[in-house]
Amino acid sequence: MSEKKNVSLEASTIKASSSDLDVSSLPSVNAAPVAEVTALSDGLYHIKWTFDISSIGKNSRGRQEETFKLDQHSQASYKLTLKYQKQDPEPDQCECSPDIQFIVNLKLKREACPTSQCLISKNGRDQSVSVWARVGRCQTIILDQSPNLVWKSESFSAIPDWDATEIPCQFWIKFYQSVGEINAQRQFANLFRNQLNCDVTFSFDEIEEDESIGGHAIILSARSSVFAALFQRGMQETNTRKVCIKDIKPDIFKQLLHYIYSGQTSTKLSEETAQPLFVAANMYDIEDLKDECVQFLLTCIKLKNAINLMAWAHVHSVDSIKEAALDFVESHGKEICQQDDWERLIKNHPNLCLLATRRMCK
Repeated sequence: MSEKKNVSLEASTIKASSSDLDVSSLPSVNAAPVAEVTALSDGLYHIKWTFDISSIGKNSRGRQEETFKLDQHSQASYKLTLKYQKQDPEPDQCECSPDIQFIVNLKLKREACPTSQCLISKNGRDQSVSVWARVGRCQTIILDQSPNLVWKSESFSAIPDWDATEIPCQFWIKFYQSVGEINAQRQFANLFRNQLNCDVTFSFDEIEEDESIGGHAIILSARSSVFAALFQRGMQETNTRKVCIKDIKPDIFKQLLHYIYSGQTSTKLSEETAQPLFVAANMYDIEDLKDECVQFLLTCIKLKNAINLMAWAHVHSVDSIKEAALDFVESHGKEICQQDDWERLIKNHPNLCLLATRRMCK
């Protein structure tokens, strides 16, 4: 199943390169903020934590730890350990310089679980899991799995922002599907691909010839509140089992249905399909597909499309893309203002153009 991290993180993921810090026997210092856990999608968790540097003195080293559960029903708990060593500043560098570095390594350990519900196999190893992290402004670091349900990084540098008292840390934990889950997903997808036992038919208003595609009302209703409302008792579509699609192109709607059944599009996202697919997903309340389209489009911003993406995001209230495009426009103001798209932006979206211009003039 496609996940957010496939789009936004894999391209920048690196291996750290140094040996682990030898800080055994050093005192443990717990960071004040607790870990904040968010379930991004089935099997993918995002953990936000803070590396507190407010009381770390010159030439200091030590560790900070946090224990958390992925959700309130989880039997297993995890312990995050961050070992650090503060590097000396250069002779001509002040103590408060933002270029002061910490040499860091990370460890995630799954703590002992009192029941068999922890998804640990008979040989003592966990189900297939990937763990990766980002500390401050560093690139994404993969944590390698060791025996006994432990994941470790090699050492890497973490640089705090100017006058910062803490460094934000982010962790991602991805549980991969079992064979049974993969087979179940494939069989659901085959229901759609092979058009088996369909009880609802979609036709397209803009197609003259008789082109239609089938679906299953109960599956569509389970995945979309809009479809659930469409097929409820008393609606015309409930009786006829026929729905005319008037405002989405057939190929985009088919991709939407494929995603509903399989959790992924039938072809890779592209700049041409991601925008209309987002609009379709928004129309039918498919949040995970919306998120995937947004994450993909964030990787597509460049000189030739920044203005159009900014305008599109403004119209559809996609704040993350709008802000990223504004940042790009701000840093490439001279080239941007020479484009024909800029003139169209002035005419069609004067308020957005004013906002972008003010950002350039900072």
